[in-house]
Amino acid sequence: MWKWEAEGQPKATVVLFHNAYEHHGRHAWLIERFRTAGMHVIAGDLPGHGSRGTDVHDEAIQEYRDFAGRLVKAGLAESVPLFLYGHGLGGLLAADQARLEGQACAGLILTSPWFALDHLPPKMKGALSGIGKIASGIKFNHRITEEMLTRSQENGSPENGIPSYQPVATAGWYRELNLYMKEMSELPAAGVPPVLLHTGGKDTIANRGAAREWLVREGREEFQYKTWKNCRHDIFLEPEKEEVFLYTEAFINSVLRSLGYVA
Repeated sequence: MWKWEAEGQPKATVVLFHNAYEHHGRHAWLIERFRTAGMHVIAGDLPGHGSRGTDVHDEAIQEYRDFAGRLVKAGLAESVPLFLYGHGLGGLLAADQARLEGQACAGLILTSPWFALDHLPPKMKGALSGIGKIASGIKFNHRITEEMLTRSQENGSPENGIPSYQPVATAGWYRELNLYMKEMSELPAAGVPPVLLHTGGKDTIANRGAAREWLVREGREEFQYKTWKNCRHDIFLEPEKEEVFLYTEAFINSVLRSLGYVA
């Protein structure tokens, strides 16, 4: 994992959880933006991703959860309020950790979380009901393209020889992913800190209805919801990213004021 120090006096720490198939370097702009706005950032590549990546994802979801817990532990070691940010599958990991940490976490920020998917891998469309019968080692390509992720043309190049996005996995991995999405979508809302949920109006990958249903579940006390009507899946890589960040920073500052911190 890595830590980026805030520019000037830190007002918060943000722990960042990236999406499946990518690595934390894809969020370089956002990391720098948090840092220059006075926040430490802690992030790292999920097992099987980035510098430790494999050609085919077959990691256990529990490996991701364990790694997410280590990131949060590092964030809690800082002396300022902790916010968790998660994108896509990272949104589930962030929500999971926020639930486990309770009051230790000041706020939760999600973009395009994977509580359910609209875009299914081609080989899995007709096999979801019987996926447990599929040989777990069978490979598939999720067929998520850069055009589906963002309108920007600046994000598809490999960084240090690491592909920006590699959507190939095994049937066993995908089965575990579906079980995790179902588990997270059904968890009670009690105990989760204030939530800000961003969705893209042109997102064809994540199911916005499932995310909203999770957000407004009975028992949740404080949340904000924003749909960016022209954005695709990777909201913080879209042309509107500065506007999205300012909206997010306003949420963070509001939570900090409610905690008695000067933002």
